[in-house]
Amino acid sequence: MTRSMKRKPSTVPLSDSWLTLPRVRAVTSSPTATTWALYIRRSYVESTAAEVSDETQLETAKRLVPDGAPVVVIRDSGGHNSGRNDRRDGYQRMMAMLAAGQLAGIVAYDPWRLARNTRLTLNLLYEVTRQGVDIRFVTMPQSLRGATGHFALTVYAAAGQLQADADSERMKAQLQRVYESGGHRGQSPLGYTSKRDENGNIVHPRQLEVIPSEAEVVRTVWLGLRTHSLVEMTALLNNRGIERRSKVPWTREATKDIWRRGLFYTGRVVLARGLDDREGTHPPIISNAEYHETVAAVQARTRAGAKPRPFRAYALRGVIYCACGRRMRGEARVQRHAERRYYRCPGPCDARLLHADTVEQTVLDAIAAGVLPIATIDAAQEELRRRLGAPKEATTETKRQQLTERLERLRKQHEWGDLSDAEYRNKRVHVQTEMASLPDGNKIVLFEQNRRVMTTMAANVAAATPSQRAELVRLLIDRVTANSGDVDIVWSGPARPFFRASKWWEYPQGDSNP
Repeated sequence: MTRSMKRKPSTVPLSDSWLTLPRVRAVTSSPTATTWALYIRRSYVESTAAEVSDETQLETAKRLVPDGAPVVVIRDSGGHNSGRNDRRDGYQRMMAMLAAGQLAGIVAYDPWRLARNTRLTLNLLYEVTRQGVDIRFVTMPQSLRGATGHFALTVYAAAGQLQADADSERMKAQLQRVYESGGHRGQSPLGYTSKRDENGNIVHPRQLEVIPSEAEVVRTVWLGLRTHSLVEMTALLNNRGIERRSKVPWTREATKDIWRRGLFYTGRVVLARGLDDREGTHPPIISNAEYHETVAAVQARTRAGAKPRPFRAYALRGVIYCACGRRMRGEARVQRHAERRYYRCPGPCDARLLHADTVEQTVLDAIAAGVLPIATIDAAQEELRRRLGAPKEATTETKRQQLTERLERLRKQHEWGDLSDAEYRNKRVHVQTEMASLPDGNKIVLFEQNRRVMTTMAANVAAATPSQRAELVRLLIDRVTANSGDVDIVWSGPARPFFRASKWWEYPQGDSNP
C-alpha cells in the first residue's frame, strides 16, 4: 500500500466519537450553593417508642457534612409525621429549597427518614439528579452518586414502602382483633379512662373504667336530649358551668359526639360508626331502656325524609337582587307537609319573601313574549343578503386557506416547544378572529335558524326543562331587581334589541301570606 493510500489516524477520542452513547449531565440550578440540609424526622414522640431520637439523628448526620459547609436543620418531629406522604412542613420546605437550587447536599439518618413511599423517593431522586445535589445517609456510608447509587436508593425506597404497608396491615388486623374481643380502640371517650396499675401504667389488655363526674355529664346530656335539641342542650351545659376535659366551652359538635356514642355508653363497642356492634368489656353508663327511649323521642320530633335542597331548580339563581343591593338566595321550606320555594334577601332589610314559582313564571313569560316584529326580522334579513351579495375580493378564499395553514403551523410550533402556552393561545385567537371577519355565505342559513328560534321562543320556554330555563335566564338577563313589591328586568346586551325595558310584575298587595 502506497503512502498516499494510507488514511491518517483519527485524533478524535473514542469517548467523543459518534459511536459513544450520549452522556447525561446533571443541570445545576445554582452551582454556587454550599448549604447542606440535615433532615430529621420522628413519627412518634413517646419516650418508649422504638424510634431513633432527634439528638442521635442530628449528631450522626453532622459527621457526613463537609468541613466548613453551612448547615440548615429541618425537622419533622412531633405528632404523626408519616413518611408515606409528603404532608410534612419540613419536607415541603426542603423540597422547595432543593428546587430553588439552594442546597449542595442532603443528609438523613436513613432513606426512610425522607420517605417510605416509592413515588416520593423517585421524585426526590429526580430533583437531586437535576440539581446535581449530593445525598448521604448515616446507615449507608457508600456513595449514592451514579447509576448504582440511584438503583440502590430506589431499592431501599421499595423496601421502606413494603415495611410501611406491612405495618399498616398488621395494625389493622390487631385493631380488628381488639374489636372482636370487645375491647376499645382509640382515646378514652368522655366518661371513661384507661385502667392503670399501682405504678400508674396502663393495664394490658386495655380496660376502661368509669369516671363518676363525667358519667353524670353523659347521663345529663343523653336524658336531656329527649326534650331539648342539640343547640339547647349545649347552651344548658354552658349555663350550668359544666366543664369539658379541654376546659373550653361546650359546642354543638361536642354535644353531638355524646349522641353519636349512644351504643358505646350502653356497654357495646361499635365498628365504623354503626357498621357493626357487639358486646364490649367496659361497664355501661346508660341502660338499654334509656337509650331506646331517648332515640324514640329524638326521632319523633325529627322530620321524616330528606331535607329540601335550598338551591334546587331555582331559575333566577344568581341574577335576582333585593332593593338593598344584595343578591337574593333560594330557600325551601316545608309547610303543611308540602315544600314551598322562596327567594330571600340575606341582609338585615325588611324585604318580603318572594314566591319562587310566581316570580319565575313572570320572568319566563316576559322572555316568551320578547320577540322582534316579523317585519323587523325580514328587513334585517334583506340587509344581510344585500351585504353578502356585494362583490367579493378575489383573494378571499386564498386568504382563508393561508390562515388555515397558519393555524396548523402554530399548532406544530406549540407541540415542538417553540411557542409557550400563552403565546400559542394569543396567536391562535388572533388568526381565528381574522378568519371570522372574512365574508361567509352561510350566514344566511344561520340567520334563518336563529329566526326560527326567536319566532318560536314561547314554545321553547314551555318545553324547556328547569335546568334549561335557568340557563336561558342567565343568557338573556343581567339582573332582576325586587323593589317595593315589583320586579324590574335588566336584559343582557345581545338580548336588548329583542325586549323592551319595562316593569313586568307587581306583587299582589292582598296576599297575607307571601
